[in-house]
Amino acid sequence: MRLYLVRHAQSANNALDVPSLMNPQRSSDPFLTPKGYEQAEKLGERMGEEMKSDTLKPDHCIKRIVSSPMRRCMLTSTPTSKALGIPIEVRGDVFEHGGCFNGARDQKSVVGETGLTKAQLEEEFPGCKVPEDLVNGWWGIEKGCETVPQAHERIRGVVKWMWSEAEKWREGDGAMCLVVHGMFIDIFLKELLGIPLTTGRQQGLFCSKNCAVHIVELQVNSDINVAGLQAFNTVYHMPEAIQTGGSVDGLDDCYVNEGSA
Repeated sequence: MRLYLVRHAQSANNALDVPSLMNPQRSSDPFLTPKGYEQAEKLGERMGEEMKSDTLKPDHCIKRIVSSPMRRCMLTSTPTSKALGIPIEVRGDVFEHGGCFNGARDQKSVVGETGLTKAQLEEEFPGCKVPEDLVNGWWGIEKGCETVPQAHERIRGVVKWMWSEAEKWREGDGAMCLVVHGMFIDIFLKELLGIPLTTGRQQGLFCSKNCAVHIVELQVNSDINVAGLQAFNTVYHMPEAIQTGGSVDGLDDCYVNEGSA
């Protein structure tokens, strides 16, 4: 099964001078920047062209779009959803490390939020498919900020789900596009590829640019399942002038200190 793993386009938080969970100026669920909207449109144009190409293998053609419930991912998914005529499926456990909260992660005053509810998602993004368990949102006031070990455990569960999807996959089912977050992708790929998850300052990182596309092939076998990273950080669908985030100008501190931190 082919998986297109996409990081969201540039959000207002990404554009802060210090784009970090430690920054009290961050938004709990930001919109995209003008540059971010342009990135998302370019992604939709690329996907629309590539997925309808006569040279693309049928099993490499995206048939499902699954998104984080956070607004920046839903906004990033929308142009691709429209270009391919595929509804966005919202999944409640693929949100960014930390959850939905106000304040800086290291402050005692951190306050959790519910995140967008099922009704809010369906109103803001018509046609999307939202599970019933998100009727009251996907996070919670009492949860505050998710810890790093909690994020590790949650994303291990997502990886198990992804393998279960690969096990059910049959020829003709096509590919999945998963639109998520930079730090999520770092943890997800490490767990998927069998790289140990650690806390604290990171020695190795998967740094995703905004709106970058990674391609992973999942092969289910009777003895051992294999995940192959076939493409990483592809951004040729965007002109250089609007490329942002991850590793454009070097390693971002938020990855080194928080990524899978």
